[in-house]
Amino acid sequence: MKKGHFLSLRVKLSIGIILICFLIGLLAILAVRKIATDIIDKEYSDKAEQIAQAVVSTLDPEDVYELTNAVMDIYNGIDEVVPSSEWGSDAWNAYMANYESIQELPVFIKLRDHFRVYQDIFNVDCIYFVNHMKSIMQAVYIVDGAPDEDACPPGCVDAFEDGIWPEETDIVIPATITNEDVYGWLVTAGYVVKHGDDFLGHLCVDISMNDIKAKGQNYVVTVTLVMIGMTIVVIILSLMYFNRSVIRPVRMLSDTARNYCSENNDVEHHAFEELQISSNDEISELLSSMKQMESDMNTNINSLIDTKVALRESMEKANTMQALAVKDALTGVRNKTAYDYEVEKLEADLADGFNEFGLAMVDLNFLKRTNDTYGHEKGNISIRRLCMIVCEVFEHSPVFRIGGDEFVVVLKNWDYRNIDQLLEDFNSHLAKLQSDTTLQPWEQISAAIGYSKFDKTVDKTVEDVFKKADKAMYDRKVAMKAERKD
Repeated sequence: MKKGHFLSLRVKLSIGIILICFLIGLLAILAVRKIATDIIDKEYSDKAEQIAQAVVSTLDPEDVYELTNAVMDIYNGIDEVVPSSEWGSDAWNAYMANYESIQELPVFIKLRDHFRVYQDIFNVDCIYFVNHMKSIMQAVYIVDGAPDEDACPPGCVDAFEDGIWPEETDIVIPATITNEDVYGWLVTAGYVVKHGDDFLGHLCVDISMNDIKAKGQNYVVTVTLVMIGMTIVVIILSLMYFNRSVIRPVRMLSDTARNYCSENNDVEHHAFEELQISSNDEISELLSSMKQMESDMNTNINSLIDTKVALRESMEKANTMQALAVKDALTGVRNKTAYDYEVEKLEADLADGFNEFGLAMVDLNFLKRTNDTYGHEKGNISIRRLCMIVCEVFEHSPVFRIGGDEFVVVLKNWDYRNIDQLLEDFNSHLAKLQSDTTLQPWEQISAAIGYSKFDKTVDKTVEDVFKKADKAMYDRKVAMKAERKD
């Protein structure tokens, strides 16, 4: 009988140890890479979506509506649209020349600067707004907050097949991660912007992931080199101190490594730490190395998880503070804090040269008498009913409750130009309530209203307009009391 080729147990075990060590290293590298990739991608995707939603919550829909109409009026009047795929060509330059006047509009500058502020706050690459039109399979850029040399100008057109736009127009664009030659790793998310119930387009956020991806790759390379070095050390030690007692510990290590990545990848692992092997040889060294590797992995996992938790807590606190700061608990409209923010924006508009606005002051009559006679709850009903009428009449303007029975309306655009008609409508509403005998006394409300428009020849600040509107309201209140006595 021919004698087969002989392999010693030492050689077999050495081969087995080499295979096991490389298997453990490969599984560890894959586990770290998957954990890091999943957490990073989730963090950046959530960040892009949350930032898009946060920026939309700060936008004035009237501004977006005005600028969108200005851009789309030009777009709809052009016979031949040149897409962004022809960027820099003569045809594209000629097409984009039609929109040069848009970038000089105060509302364009306001929205662009607004986007740039949030780009700096959140440290993102770009925030922009596009009009997404399914019927013609195109998305038109309205305003882009990127630096001028990188920004897509208003009127720039992307075809759907060249972008991330969804098939439906009025839905949120979920975060999408891409890797392109021009931009590298990029996560993009979009949030719907509406004017009332009308869909205007999507506000999109771009965040570069090149740096974090490069760091992740470097980390994987480092882990790989460490694992290779550890494997070489373990192999040398196993060949020097081999004995029969290593077989069972090796099997235990192999089983642990095989099941390692079947556990949850976003929590700490303690499989190697829980192993108890007291062979005092190469296997003990191998186990010690695996425990160190596991500890290093857990440290990195905890760091990534802490970052995720901190970001979530920060966003939750910001959302809670924003909601509590600007909403009036009784009426649901914006409160005095929100009005102060609005005044700051109006002052900024004045500094930019925009001065076509006004303020209307509304004050409920006889609230003290209602509270004393029928109780404060009935007085609250009177306040809410007045608020409802103000919001109904001035449906295109922001309404603020700045005192117990005082409301301010910021007049712009249509309401600004038609304020006299709106005052007639407001007084007509109150007259109908006061003549309705089916209503309770606290429902037959009476209120005085007065307004003032900004006059650049005499007004310097928003406060000047406020004082004139408040005086006009007070004069109206005095006149109403005089009429009542007659």
